[in-house]
Amino acid sequence: MNINRSRRVLNLKIFSAARRRVGGAILASAILLAGCTVVPKGENRLRRAAAIAGKLFEKPYARRHLPPLSVNATSAQLVRYAVLNNPVVEKAYWKWRWEIEEIPQAGTQATTLVLNAGTTLQNGQASLANTILGASNASDDIRWPSKLSVQARAALQAARAAGWRYRAEIFSVRRAVLTAWYEYALTAVTWRLERDMKHLLKAEAALLRAGIGAGGRQPRLWLAVQVRIDQHQAVIVALHHQLALELTALNALLGRAAKAPLNPPRAIPHPDASGPAISDRRLLILAMQRNPELRGLRRFVSAGRLSIRRAKMQYIPNFDLGLSTSLDGAMQNFTGALLIPALRYEAIHASIAQARDRLRATRAALRGKKDDLAARLLIDIIALRSDRRQLALFAESILPRLKVIAALDRADYQQGATGVQNQLETEHMILGVRETIADLQADQAERIADIDAVIAAPLEPASSLKGEPAPRS
Repeated sequence: MNINRSRRVLNLKIFSAARRRVGGAILASAILLAGCTVVPKGENRLRRAAAIAGKLFEKPYARRHLPPLSVNATSAQLVRYAVLNNPVVEKAYWKWRWEIEEIPQAGTQATTLVLNAGTTLQNGQASLANTILGASNASDDIRWPSKLSVQARAALQAARAAGWRYRAEIFSVRRAVLTAWYEYALTAVTWRLERDMKHLLKAEAALLRAGIGAGGRQPRLWLAVQVRIDQHQAVIVALHHQLALELTALNALLGRAAKAPLNPPRAIPHPDASGPAISDRRLLILAMQRNPELRGLRRFVSAGRLSIRRAKMQYIPNFDLGLSTSLDGAMQNFTGALLIPALRYEAIHASIAQARDRLRATRAALRGKKDDLAARLLIDIIALRSDRRQLALFAESILPRLKVIAALDRADYQQGATGVQNQLETEHMILGVRETIADLQADQAERIADIDAVIAAPLEPASSLKGEPAPRS
C-alpha cells in the first residue's frame, strides 16, 4: 500500500515539473511570437493629439451638443460651427485615426503562436512519456525586430501625413465657409443697392411724367427710364433667388438644414489697415513651411525612404521556431529554421524598384504642390494688392467727390439754378460706386481667406501687399 502511494507521489512530482517546464516554454514562445510589437517613437504623442482633437467626434452625431448658431452669427462663429459640424472634416479626422491604428499592426509579428498536443496510446492507455505538448509559429515567418521597426516607422509617417490632411481639410472648409459667407453678404448688399437704384429711377420717372404735358422729349425719356426700372426689377428678382441658393449652399457647408435661417450682414466685412506688416517673401516662406498639404507630402517622402529600406531588408532571412516536450520531462525537442529568399531575388529587386519609383512620384507631387501653392499665393497677393489700390481710389477719392457733387446739386436745386434730374443722376453714380466698393471688399476678403488656407494660419490684418515687388514663384 505504501509502495503504490509512493509511486503516485513520484508521478505527481514528475508531472508538476514537466508542467512547469512546458508552461515556461509556452510563455516564452508566446512573448516571442505573439507579443512582439514595436512602438516607434512619437506614436503615443500622436495618439494623444488625435484624442484631444476629436473629443467631440467620439460621441454619436445625435448626442453632440453644439452651441446654437444665431441668425445674426459672425463669420468667426460660422467657421467654428462648420469645423465642429461639417461631415468632410469629421471624415478626415477618422481617416487620421484609421492610419494611427495601422502603426501597431505594422509593428507586430504577423505570425501566429500555435500550441499543439498529442499522445500515443499503448494497449488503450495513455502515459506521460507518450504525451507531447508543443509550440511553434504558423501562418507566417518570424521577422527580425529591425524589420518591424522600419514598418512601424513608415506607418507612423503615414499617420502623421493623415493628421496634416485633417488640418488641411479644416482650413479648406474654413475658406469655403468664408467665401460662401462673403458671396452671400455681397448678394444682399447688391440687392439693397439695386432696390435703392430702382427707387431713384421711379422718382425720376414721376418727374418726367409730370412734365409730359409740356411737350418736348419727356415721353421718350420717360419710356427709357421705365425700361431701366424693369431691368433693375429683373436684377432684384434674380438676386432674391440667388440669396436663397447661396444660403442653401452655406447651410450645407455648416452641416445644417437647407432652409435654416441666417441673416446676411449689412456690409461686407473687411480687414483693418492697422497692425504688423508681413512681407510677400515672408508669406511665401510661411506657405512652404506651414502648409498642411506640403507637410503631409513631406511625411510621405519620409515614409517612402523607409519603404525602400524595408524592401531591401527582404534579403535578410526570416526564421521559424518550434519546441515540444513530453509530460514526464524525459524528452524535449527544439527546432529552428532560416528561410532564405534564394528564389525570390527578382521579386525583391522589383519591390525595391517599386518603392523607389513611388518615392520619386511623391517627390514630384511635392514639387508640383509647391509650384501650385506659390502660383496660387502669388495670384492672391497681386489681386489683393489691386483690390486695395482700387478701394483706396473709390472710397477715398471718387465717392467723396461724388458726395460733394450731390451736395452742390441739392444747393443748386434749392436755388432754382438746375433741375432735380442732375441730382438723381449723381445719386445713381454714388450707388454704382458703392456697388463697386462692395465687390472689391468681397474679393479682398475671399483672397485673404485663401491666403489663410495656404499658410494654415489667419493672415495679419495689414500684410504689406501694397507696393512691394511680386515674389518669384
